[in-house]
Amino acid sequence: MKKIVVIGGGYGGVSFVKQFSKFDIDAEVYLIDQNPYQYLQPEVYSFIANESIISDIIIDLSTLCEGLGKNIHFFKEKVNYIDPDRNEIYGNRFKLKYDYLIIAAGSKTFFPPIEGLREHAAGVKTLDRSLQFKQKFEKKILQKIQEEEKCYIVKENQFSIVVGGAGLAGVEIAAEMAYYAKEFFKRIGFLCEGLNITLIEAADRILPGMDEFVYQTAYSRLKSLGVNILTGKKIIKVDKENVYFEDEDFIKQDFFIWTGGIVASTLIEKMRIKTNKRKQAIVNEYFRPEGIDNIFIIGDCAQITNYETGEILPPMAQIAIQTGEITARYLRDTLKGKKPKVESPVFKGMVSALGGKYGVGMIKNGIKFKGFPAYLFKELVFLHYKLPLRHISKKGYRRLLEQ
Repeated sequence: MKKIVVIGGGYGGVSFVKQFSKFDIDAEVYLIDQNPYQYLQPEVYSFIANESIISDIIIDLSTLCEGLGKNIHFFKEKVNYIDPDRNEIYGNRFKLKYDYLIIAAGSKTFFPPIEGLREHAAGVKTLDRSLQFKQKFEKKILQKIQEEEKCYIVKENQFSIVVGGAGLAGVEIAAEMAYYAKEFFKRIGFLCEGLNITLIEAADRILPGMDEFVYQTAYSRLKSLGVNILTGKKIIKVDKENVYFEDEDFIKQDFFIWTGGIVASTLIEKMRIKTNKRKQAIVNEYFRPEGIDNIFIIGDCAQITNYETGEILPPMAQIAIQTGEITARYLRDTLKGKKPKVESPVFKGMVSALGGKYGVGMIKNGIKFKGFPAYLFKELVFLHYKLPLRHISKKGYRRLLEQ
């Protein structure tokens, strides 16, 4: 019986095991992740804004695998090293051989060599960090309220949140924080908002490279929420009080959030295979690194290309899901002795939350929308992904109770 090991319980890894479990294949599948849950990062902004709780943004992996069938197993372990020559993976407490390996280890926040950045930045790339972010943010607001005798009338004395990086993640979190802040101060009866939120981008506009409709909608929404937008500003230093720019200017900060891009998991770099500047693996049309036929690398830790168009696809949940499902079909055909038919993932469009029940989106066929319809569309997309997994997980939970 073939042994298939999947590293990473994110969108790519979970989509692979879910799809592969549907096939009549005599194989054992081992899903390995250092956390016992899948973290649904695109939904974290509603968690930060107190519109959802932790259980809304995670999927339990052990009950999910139990619900997928007797040949799907989950292990909570951290993988430290992969040896492609020996077909083995190594962790702190284990060594495991494989016949086929699927690497869906994801990515982490990229921290450029900016003085003080790591020490003074908050982020949401992991559940722990998003929880710390939420608690630290609310604690800072409470502390400021306790220190002040009255509402912040002088703008320079306001509580200052600075978001570094105005890609989709930075724009979403700035909008959500601004919306949440308005609601927060309204609910507790403050006479003014008391928050100063600034979004900083080194390029000459926010959302560099994005569609003009998306840019204009996001820009207008941020302005309506009172977000200050600074473009053409390169950050060179951060300390506990200020953010400093290359032009010798600086701004005050009480809370700094960094969203300046991603790099692939360090597992990829340790494999000594070809990578791009994001440390993502360079893979072929079958998601295999050069010269290795029994390893597939998918999701954010690989440079994924649509081989029909030559387009390099963005590291998004929709792409990770597609690569997981396609890889399952590739491996099914391989194990059945057939040459897999090449399938290329497709960028289907995007939708971005912009605070409260408001968003912006565009679909591949050219349809563009904003406001509540965009928010609703995003909610429906993630329900389409999440609800089947919840159902499978509940089935697995019942099976475990019966054992």
